Amino acid sequence: MNSPASVLQIVAHPDDDLYFMNPATFQGLKAGTPTTTVYLTSGDANGRNPRPWQLEPVVEDRAAYGKARQNGIKAAYAAMVSGDRTAAWNPGTLSSAGGALAEVYSLADAPWVTLIFLNIRQHGTPEGPPRSLHALWHEETDQVPTLAVSGGLVPETHPYTRAGLVDTLVQIMGIVRPTLVRTMDPDPDRLVHDEKFPQRHDHGDLADHCDHTAAALFSWLALDRYQGPAENRTFTVEAYRGYYNERWPHNLSPQAVSLKEYFLNVYGAADGYDGGDPAGSGDYAVGLNARRTGWVQSTAPRHPSGTNWLLADRRGRLAAFAVVNQQAAVWLEAQPGADQWRGPFFLGGGPLAPNLAVSLTPDGRWQIFALRLSRLAPDGGNAREIVLLEQSEPDGVFPGWITLGNPSTGDPQRDRHLGAPAVTRDGRGRLHLFVRNAGQGLHSRVQEADGSWGEWTDLRGHELQEGLTALTAPNGHVEVFAASREGVFHWSQSNLDTPPSRAPRFRLTVPAGPAAAVVQPGGQVMTVYRQPGSGRLLMAREDAPGGRWAQPAASIGGRGGFGAIALAAGPSPEAGTLVATRGDLGGVAYRFLPGDESWRELPTTALGGTIAHAPAAAFDALGRATIAALGADGRLAVARQTAPGSPEFGPWQITG
Repeated sequence: MNSPASVLQIVAHPDDDLYFMNPATFQGLKAGTPTTTVYLTSGDANGRNPRPWQLEPVVEDRAAYGKARQNGIKAAYAAMVSGDRTAAWNPGTLSSAGGALAEVYSLADAPWVTLIFLNIRQHGTPEGPPRSLHALWHEETDQVPTLAVSGGLVPETHPYTRAGLVDTLVQIMGIVRPTLVRTMDPDPDRLVHDEKFPQRHDHGDLADHCDHTAAALFSWLALDRYQGPAENRTFTVEAYRGYYNERWPHNLSPQAVSLKEYFLNVYGAADGYDGGDPAGSGDYAVGLNARRTGWVQSTAPRHPSGTNWLLADRRGRLAAFAVVNQQAAVWLEAQPGADQWRGPFFLGGGPLAPNLAVSLTPDGRWQIFALRLSRLAPDGGNAREIVLLEQSEPDGVFPGWITLGNPSTGDPQRDRHLGAPAVTRDGRGRLHLFVRNAGQGLHSRVQEADGSWGEWTDLRGHELQEGLTALTAPNGHVEVFAASREGVFHWSQSNLDTPPSRAPRFRLTVPAGPAAAVVQPGGQVMTVYRQPGSGRLLMAREDAPGGRWAQPAASIGGRGGFGAIALAAGPSPEAGTLVATRGDLGGVAYRFLPGDESWRELPTTALGGTIAHAPAAAFDALGRATIAALGADGRLAVARQTAPGSPEFGPWQITG
């Protein structure tokens, strides 16, 4: 093992990790990263698990179905780690803090891979709806029972209370000591269900299974009590969307989709494999049907981290900002262009979503904007708000966080569906803050040069995907790019006295994820985004600074991957523009534009086999292109060009 990384995944059902977190899970396993996955429910659903070849009616047997899903997920993990679905597992139990016994399995030849089954019955009662976690979170019931799966390690059933489940998750965190925690989406989008988007798997008007959401909320509640890894190490958190994937353009490459599908086929025993357990060898309904739902074709972070978190301060030193230990943190170059970094310095503010937007004031003070999960409560009061931390003077202290509120404030049912912030500063030095609102449109607030804030302003827009990009054009006008279901939308100021407005005739092709944008060295604005269904990147730009966008987006290739795209404009046209993204293999892929250089990749084995969130890009004081990433080990990793103009990067410099 080459990294101190430790990954903990918390999901509602066996297969949520395969559908919604892969290929990230596989990338860490391939690198030998210690990985523990916790399944809160047994996934017993309706208790029927017909074999594909079975013609006679199937009798309901929840205990057997729960065991079959265990068998399937163990086979999938064994295949991901060793290629052998039949690899042996060492069984055991855990006396949980909630009073119940959990089943624990570790791979015999790779004991750093552990699966924990709490086996909470998916139905709170035999007659109840399949939403036990949802009912427990919302205090519709005082407790939910476990299920004794067929031939399992725990023959008795036990109840879990709300507090007992949180205590158990805190206990597991204390045992695993993760540096990266993956959860499901705590705040799924609201949807209008109609003929185009019929009500299928969603819960009410939320675009996900309600137990996925409850599993995420319980996880984030437990994270508030997690003390972090030992030895002063840090941790970060990623949340992944669930049924959302079927509703939006698919973002994975064909190779990544096939990989996800392969392990789901193992989980579903699609080839007819029989492991000898009468309960079944997998979840047969999944076998050979993984693509049908539309979930496997995408991997979508709930908070697609912005990529402008690597910036130069007034002295020319690069500073990296990220959310670790659920709070804001900063690392600083010791000197401009130096390979030595200091930090992390913790700035508080938590619990924060894993995305920061950062700006430097005209007089050299840092401003840090974040989305805070201010309240996690069963009564619907899941408050979310945008918060700000601002330096009192250049190189000075940060007095404390203040709240900028939420454009949906006053409606607790809509507060939680707030997006992460994006910021930029216009030619007069005013700060423009943008967020995706609960209705999937765009809202803005402006901070005047004297420090005062205006009210939230609705800039309209519809069906925006999460992830905004804001920039300042050479003429000082603010521009915003957002990915919608229809195409890339573009807002811009007609003059410095008016708010940005959306260009109705600006319509680039449909994107599969956030659209990044940057002002190139020659002054042209350029945007880059993923092409649906291919994993390739598309690039479009102005014909001339401030001019038309006459040419359609063109492919610039890529290495697959998912998540936000980092762009950095060099100090001269010769330096070009650096593009960096996650890759299908877990590394950080990059190339320079323009030019015909091929894509290259920085391996991440030493960081835990993958990175958390998205990379950032910048040029340092010596003119060298620089890529920063937060590893699965919770540490900052920085790589630079070996020399200005070179296509080669040196090794990662890792700072704890």
